Amino acid sequence: METFMLDYITASLPRVQALIERQQDALSQAAERMVEAVAADRLIYAFGTGHSHMIPMELFGRAGGLANAAAILDDTILNGAGATRSSRMERLPGLADILWDEFGVSAGDVMLIVSNSGLNASVVEMAQRARRESVYCIAITSLQQSQANTARHASGAKLYQVADLVIDNGAPDGDALLHYGDLGTGAFSSLSGIAIAQTLVAETVRRCVERGIEVPLYQSQNTDRRTGNDALFARYKPRIRHL
Repeated sequence: METFMLDYITASLPRVQALIERQQDALSQAAERMVEAVAADRLIYAFGTGHSHMIPMELFGRAGGLANAAAILDDTILNGAGATRSSRMERLPGLADILWDEFGVSAGDVMLIVSNSGLNASVVEMAQRARRESVYCIAITSLQQSQANTARHASGAKLYQVADLVIDNGAPDGDALLHYGDLGTGAFSSLSGIAIAQTLVAETVRRCVERGIEVPLYQSQNTDRRTGNDALFARYKPRIRHL
């Protein structure tokens, strides 16, 4: 029987811990903005295209997750509606403004934008709109990939250049940790993005508890324990589209 290799786990897990430690200052600033949003009863929006939309989904409606987190999910940018189609749509100028208006983002909210490359029009324009609307914008992106490649937006801007705060996801250019011959595989950005997202939620909850701030937090519905989820659904459904 051929030996099963643990190359991906061996390569990725130490890298996740190293990037979290390396990004502590940015993570701390991001968590503080999220604490402020919780305290002021503002929403924390999250937006990503292609596979990056997994990170907004990880933040939204999640057991142990913040109930004031609102993922911007739309068929135009999700792989489920067609992978090649969504790839073309994320490069389309003007899409970000359409989504912004439909989801009701407003001043005082927080916007997390997730994009490994940070090159395409939709994420750049979402960050630009956030700046115009006084919405604090946090980018989760690969600085290595973004800096190694050409901007695709007409302005020449990349996501990390227009966001208020940048968290580097530590992914290499091309997102492949492993190379066998000429083939690169073992994408890293999804794993590191989820680690960043959960780190932010945990730190936000910790700080809120320490300061006596009430935290709207979902709990697992698939246990016999009672939760306050129904009250949170009723509270946020008028404000969060996908609830």
